[in-house]
Amino acid sequence: MKILVSEYVLSLFDSSRRNYFDLLPEAYAMTTTIAQSLIAAGCEVYLTVSSKTPGIPWGNTITVNNEDEYYYWLKHAKKYFDWVILIAPPVELTMLSEILGEKLLGPPFNLVKIFSDKSSTVNALEECSVKTPRTMLVEDTTSISGKLSELNPPYVVKPTLLAGSECVYFAENESNAQRLVREAIKCDPSGRALIQEYINGVHGSISVIYGENNYLFYSLNLQLILLSGSRLRYIGGVLPTRITTLKEKAEIVLNKLSKCYPMLRGYIGLDIVWTGEDIYVVEVNPRPTTSIIGIYELFPRLGECLVESTLKHSSKSEQLFLGDMVRDYAYYIILSEPTQLLGNEKIISIEGSRKSILVGRSSSKNSVLNRVSELLPINNLTYDLAHSLQ
Repeated sequence: MKILVSEYVLSLFDSSRRNYFDLLPEAYAMTTTIAQSLIAAGCEVYLTVSSKTPGIPWGNTITVNNEDEYYYWLKHAKKYFDWVILIAPPVELTMLSEILGEKLLGPPFNLVKIFSDKSSTVNALEECSVKTPRTMLVEDTTSISGKLSELNPPYVVKPTLLAGSECVYFAENESNAQRLVREAIKCDPSGRALIQEYINGVHGSISVIYGENNYLFYSLNLQLILLSGSRLRYIGGVLPTRITTLKEKAEIVLNKLSKCYPMLRGYIGLDIVWTGEDIYVVEVNPRPTTSIIGIYELFPRLGECLVESTLKHSSKSEQLFLGDMVRDYAYYIILSEPTQLLGNEKIISIEGSRKSILVGRSSSKNSVLNRVSELLPINNLTYDLAHSLQ
């Protein structure tokens, strides 16, 4: 099987844009992790890489010099590749998914379009009876005050069409929410933003690979999210968590989505908050997410599940749960400063970037907690990590 893995930033890197340098380590880590997992599954894998990207030590690459070349290659990918895996910001992911059509190893275009927009995602989840935070879409800031009273503070304020934690804010009251929503709208390509009730619980994600009419594999991950002033910043994760009640509730959510959207395929990531009583799905990422770095560290056979998801009739009779298949824990942290590595750790970096990704593995929950505490201001996490890692 011949597969093209195409990450947007890695493919269209422009050194004149400082933020591109900071995004490169994460882009590079996700792309090469997927590629390595697929090679281990027996696939022939190619990457799209910008000619301006600092040296990428990878054999099979398609080098593109500009945006026109990049779109040319994707438009013609169906001639040369069995499948294409895309990682891109929401607007670009939607556009590129339409170009690739049935060659996309991921959800079909109509679902990518729904789940790339945070507002339509909330509506889609509610139609499937999946719990979401109470949400208000803001298109005109002059009409906020009358409607905001319908939600309970505190709030999360964020753009509708951006990935990661970019321009995501925590607002303690209505006044702060009205101020911060203007900042979020400035970041959003469509000039819209969401205000959601803040769910006081554990921030995490479900990484899942869907095959024909059901899911094949999933992992429950903790997200490391720091509250710094009014900013909510995602800076890594720890996985898997093995809380039995959470596992049961996650399976209910995954089954609801499978019944609601039987055309789901490939890797998707659900951002969630759980309260001990229930799971709230906050966002859906219809593409591979950063958690794949930690998953692959523990489970190198991940690529086999991706290949299995392309088959019309899957041979797998049961869903694989990462927490049942491995005993260790993995952690990955986005760093802004150099640090001395331990024997079980590695660093993923790109020349010129201020940021890097530290990846580690341990059989001891306490050693993971101690290491995360050394690297991060753990008191600024939005929940108690020690209580949630089981």
